[in-house]
Amino acid sequence: MKIKLIKVLLTGILCHPILGVAQISSKVTKNYSAYIVYKLDELNSKVNLSEDKQIKIARKLFTVDSLANVNLAKGEPPAQLKSYYIIEANFLKTVLSPEELEHYGYATNRDNRYFAALNFASELKLESTQINEIRKQNDSLAGVPKMSSKETIEIYTKKLQNILTKEQYVLLLKIIYQEQSEEDAKKDWERIIKLQLATDKNDRKEYIKILNYHLAKNSFLDKKADRYEKTKRDFLAKKATLGEPPILIYANILSDGTYINNKYSSVIKYEKELELNKSQIDTLLLKYKQLEKIKLENKEKESSAEAPKIAPLEYENIAQILNSEQVKKWLINKNKNEAKKEAVRNWVQLEKEGLTKDLDRDKSLTEFSAYQLKYLVTKERAMIYHTQENIFMKRDVEQKKPELLKQLDAITRSKSKNTATKNALTW
Repeated sequence: MKIKLIKVLLTGILCHPILGVAQISSKVTKNYSAYIVYKLDELNSKVNLSEDKQIKIARKLFTVDSLANVNLAKGEPPAQLKSYYIIEANFLKTVLSPEELEHYGYATNRDNRYFAALNFASELKLESTQINEIRKQNDSLAGVPKMSSKETIEIYTKKLQNILTKEQYVLLLKIIYQEQSEEDAKKDWERIIKLQLATDKNDRKEYIKILNYHLAKNSFLDKKADRYEKTKRDFLAKKATLGEPPILIYANILSDGTYINNKYSSVIKYEKELELNKSQIDTLLLKYKQLEKIKLENKEKESSAEAPKIAPLEYENIAQILNSEQVKKWLINKNKNEAKKEAVRNWVQLEKEGLTKDLDRDKSLTEFSAYQLKYLVTKERAMIYHTQENIFMKRDVEQKKPELLKQLDAITRSKSKNTATKNALTW
């Protein structure tokens, strides 16, 4: 079975219309109590029962109900009556087919991976020998003492990997994580629509890409199995994000800030201020993904003798993607907050040195912030464009540093020199 076929099968599962649940037969509703009809309807919501089977189960429930009433009359405590009405496999075995029993088992216990495989036998293209072996393994669990969820899933994994082909097992995991993946994709899609990165009517192909990403990620991580310790799990989660479609990376950068903060994401963050066009955004998203892929590959190689890959220089790529005016706007927006923080740090240091007497704090902070922003912008610009003009511009800005900050630099240098002298004398 080829991977391409797996995708086709999975699409069929996702797009398959939900079968209508058969209504409770009038022969049941007219001849049995409301409670029996209620219990039968509850069962029918999990297994689509024919009229004949509805009647058979109603009769069994009637017998059970009669027995419960007799024992209640004999003085049996009401708390024990619940046990009479529990519907389980043994109760249904004489009425339902093996396939219906398995469908019921999966509907009542989605964590049972044997039932999941049997329930989707046709989609997985299971052979009769595989079906029989899975049934055998499922029956063997009946006599086993209750285990933790992790221990049970470990058994499912070990046995199913031996019974199924690799392709069948991968598809099974995608089926198991189908509902969660649909929920994840729906949340992402709502966010993308809100950000106006797509229109619900015209970009459904993008939604399918997001759904396929979550299916691949969730089945790859298989969190229910809890197979990895935290460090390994976190690394694999990062690795899985490499499969994110560009539109999802784009949405993450513009919204919740869970993206990896590199220079490409920093540029995209200010897309409106820079008036980026679609081609520029697409290129930035591609470079973002390429960079993070190299970082993760190098992380994997840390324990080996293999030489790490050299990541492309972000500044050089940005210089090719943006025009000069866009670079300027990016550097200003990018460094605004850092300039303000540095201005506050400068003021605090000046206060400690007793140099703020008779100074207007707000006016001084504005002056310091303006200088720091200009310095940070010219410094980074010189790193992007390696020209003499930009190098001279950086020196020019440094020379025009506010006098108070120059005094602060002198004090800092003097203290560092005195500390170095004391350390030398101590040795």
